[in-house]
Amino acid sequence: MKRLNPIQRFAVLAFVGIIVLTTVWTKLSPWISYPVAVISKEGLEDLAAGWVKQVQISPGKMEVDTNVGIANAQTGGRWVEISVDADPGRYAYGFPIFLALLLAAWRKGRVWRAIVGYIVLLPFQAFSICTSLLMQVVLATNLDLRLLKISQGQLEGLAYGYQLGSLVLPTLVPFLLWLWMDRQFVNDVLVEAWKKNIQPRIAPKPMVVKAPPPPPPEQVIRPAETGAEISHSISITLPPRNEQ
Repeated sequence: MKRLNPIQRFAVLAFVGIIVLTTVWTKLSPWISYPVAVISKEGLEDLAAGWVKQVQISPGKMEVDTNVGIANAQTGGRWVEISVDADPGRYAYGFPIFLALLLAAWRKGRVWRAIVGYIVLLPFQAFSICTSLLMQVVLATNLDLRLLKISQGQLEGLAYGYQLGSLVLPTLVPFLLWLWMDRQFVNDVLVEAWKKNIQPRIAPKPMVVKAPPPPPPEQVIRPAETGAEISHSISITLPPRNEQ
């Protein structure tokens, strides 16, 4: 069996770890996510005091009673105040993802990294829970700004915050946090293995540089050799002398 390179080994361990730890998380999340619920409770009562009347928390559940009231067909035309609830563990599943990446890196100091990571993730998880609960209130009023007593810009800001808190932060922050805490492993192991992997497996053929053709030999022009010498004779005929 072919041996896995460091990148493949890390990917397999991280994938298996996420599955196993997420399964365990579903059983333990009511207690592990309780600190997230406490932080969320304080945030809602302080930052959304205009809406929130009371927040009750228990392992695995948060209930929020609000001052926002509605009257529609679902309430029988009666004016009732909105109450919403949420499971804190639903938005705190980023911790098992972070822990799986941490364990897949097989480096020392995992315990203190796991503790620090758990603490750092708490405010991001609380942001996700708070925006989710507030968005439930908004949807219950059918986006009625008059009942909510907020502006259109505030409503859009809350909607963007909800999308960020529910779609981006739960998975992106644990990954970025692991990259920062295990950056030495990433640089020394994963990056180096990636550099070796992208190199061509077949060595390039040596480049053969052909020498320019030699210049043609100099042509020496010699006088033509003749087999016989050519002689020229000149005959001069003198006129006869007149004798007296």
